[in-house]
Amino acid sequence: MSETLVNVSNPVDGVRVLAFNRPTKRNALSQELIDVFLRDLGAAAADQSVKVVVVTGSSTFFCAGADIKEISELDADGARQCRYLEDLCQGLQSVRKPVVAAVEGMACDLIFASTSSRFGLPEVSIGLLPGAGGTQRLTNAVGKYKAMQMILLGTPITAAEASAAGLVADVFEPGNVLDKVLQTASKLASMSPSALSLAKEAVCRSDDLGRDDSFERSLYYYAFGTQDKREGVGAFLEKRAPKWGM
Repeated sequence: MSETLVNVSNPVDGVRVLAFNRPTKRNALSQELIDVFLRDLGAAAADQSVKVVVVTGSSTFFCAGADIKEISELDADGARQCRYLEDLCQGLQSVRKPVVAAVEGMACDLIFASTSSRFGLPEVSIGLLPGAGGTQRLTNAVGKYKAMQMILLGTPITAAEASAAGLVADVFEPGNVLDKVLQTASKLASMSPSALSLAKEAVCRSDDLGRDDSFERSLYYYAFGTQDKREGVGAFLEKRAPKWGM
């Protein structure tokens, strides 16, 4: 592929920025994009000069989620065999340095968004459920009933709603998010790396308690083999309303 799927830069001392760059697909997470991102994330994690990692997208959108075309080619056995999205989850979880998301329009340690951003888990609309820890992390972050509303209805929420629910750390005007995030990242980079790493580990440990990612993953892969998944994904790709089975 000729395009660079992840743009890598070092705009501030101690800060590595990884920017998704698949604009024609709204930065949808193809396996190729995930592989490149994890390679660059691993390099940042191993580089002692990098203290903080910032993950971002374009000026208009962060990430559209999983690549629906790739999902359409997977059944339950295929999803289990390739451990779909598990590599992304484990790759992010393995980084001991702070990982900050700058969202204009993921499972990071701090998420900053623009006022125009929307957050959603629309998987039920294509006959699936959220994977990659989506049901577990969201419930921990916003509580059972808000998570049920977002997941079962598949309705996105605004940045203001996400902030009120505790899903994002702060909200800024469009066009200012990355600059604000770099200011925060620069401050983090000036702090004790060992203290940040230990504090992150302690908070993440608390977040992990009560979660059952393996159970979610088993349901997620099971859903890949259902008729509703085939119908939902097919309807999405064909731009028509799905006809669900009884």
